[in-house]
Amino acid sequence: MTNCKSRAGLFIVALAFAVACTSCGRFGKDGGAPPASSEAMVSEAASPADREASLKKLVEDYVAAASRSEGSSQILRKKPYWFKEYSVYPGGTQGMEIEMQESDSRTSPVSAKVTLGKQRFATKLHRKRDEAVADANFLRDTGTETLSFKMRGDRWWRDGSLFVAEKTEENVNGEWVPAQEEVERTVAAEEEKEGNWFNRAWSTISGR
Repeated sequence: MTNCKSRAGLFIVALAFAVACTSCGRFGKDGGAPPASSEAMVSEAASPADREASLKKLVEDYVAAASRSEGSSQILRKKPYWFKEYSVYPGGTQGMEIEMQESDSRTSPVSAKVTLGKQRFATKLHRKRDEAVADANFLRDTGTETLSFKMRGDRWWRDGSLFVAEKTEENVNGEWVPAQEEVERTVAAEEEKEGNWFNRAWSTISGR
């Protein structure tokens, strides 16, 4: 009985962590949380084409607000670390992929996932804020971002985001090359570490 309670407790902790990671996309909701509106109005009787058009407009606003340059990079906090970060969307919204799904739910009859290419530039993680501010050596993570949306009533609401890095590069003499193995304590590395922790926790719970 004690073992069952222990596993149940671990499951709750692991599940809460997984939900937080998926919703946040990166440390904290939407990483730097662009100021773009997270909602867009659309008629309840709108056709699928109208819903998609409204959703595309919301994604365009999000990308416009989230795109930054090195000069406008943000100082972000991931306890106990500090780092600088900015993101760009090389293809804008031109190549985005949209997947909509209808359900019998009255509160959220339609959900959608939008996937688009993204590059995230971030410094190494620093214990002190001043060190992060002074760091101008950015690593580049290239991958895809998946934005989740739900329709509630007559509005689309952005429900969260998840960025998955496919490769990490460093700038050497003006050229982007694969990051060396000795590069430690990066944003991508911390994300991978947290993901591995959840996999181990789930294995303990499931006994697999």
